[in-house]
Amino acid sequence: MNYPIPSRLNMFIIAVCTVAFFGLFMAGNHIHQVWIRLLLGLSFGIVMIPVYSLMHEAAHNTLHQTAKVNTVLGFWLCCMFIISFTFYRHCHLKHHKKNRTDDEMWDLYYEHQNKFLRYGNLYLMMIGFGYLATWLSVVLFSISPRLVMSSFFKKHTEINGFLNGFTSIDRLRLAQVESLVVILFQVLLLWLINWDWLLWITFYLVHGLVWSSQNYVNHAFSPRSIINGAHNLKVPKWLNIVYLNFNIHLAHHQNPNIPWLQLPSYIRSGEGRISFFRNYIRLWKGPVLTETISPVENDICA
Repeated sequence: MNYPIPSRLNMFIIAVCTVAFFGLFMAGNHIHQVWIRLLLGLSFGIVMIPVYSLMHEAAHNTLHQTAKVNTVLGFWLCCMFIISFTFYRHCHLKHHKKNRTDDEMWDLYYEHQNKFLRYGNLYLMMIGFGYLATWLSVVLFSISPRLVMSSFFKKHTEINGFLNGFTSIDRLRLAQVESLVVILFQVLLLWLINWDWLLWITFYLVHGLVWSSQNYVNHAFSPRSIINGAHNLKVPKWLNIVYLNFNIHLAHHQNPNIPWLQLPSYIRSGEGRISFFRNYIRLWKGPVLTETISPVENDICA
């Protein structure tokens, strides 16, 4: 079914997030109490949740009905998030092809794998290294795109799964240009807050922890199925305003081109739904042993 993209609503939310983004930085720049700055940083992390949700919409071309506007808005959101939009879109669409395969298995491990390394792999991702990797990609793309595609990063199974296929010269160059603009934007932001590096790093590290720690909750311990390997997680109704239905993730993977506003119509009330927070806590307990074989990427259409 074809649903209209809520372009105006999405643009309104982007405007609100943008105002909040700069407003929190400006407020923090005039406040020096550490605990208040941390509270502002937590607020910043919450504001960045819908920013990411709308980045996700842009990756699927469901942020705005006009393709060029969709791309421009997606790029703007990525400037705030700190990642190249072209590279993010590639990684996310790859995720839809390799979901729950061995290339993307943070919550599980096989008997032949080192249990402690698998625990470290998950926890490093959840405490923020998953987000810091996006910073590293921006820096390396801006210097030379081939640095991102080096064998050093491809040795890591999950990272290689995202990098695989990002070889087009045009896309590599576009990612380089976008990364340079992202860096310029962040430099201008620092100038705007009088080079308050401590404020900047506090906000972004809090955001990185918030994003990284919950980024895989929607998939953790779901069936090993590329399409059905996700959850429609339950959250308090007020949190839907923040997540923009991103927690209704199984419905999204089953219908990836449906705008976020329409996803609730693709689930039955209460059917197979578990608590977002319960699954979040369960993920912090670490990966579990599995004997289930990997789904095959070629079984679905690109």
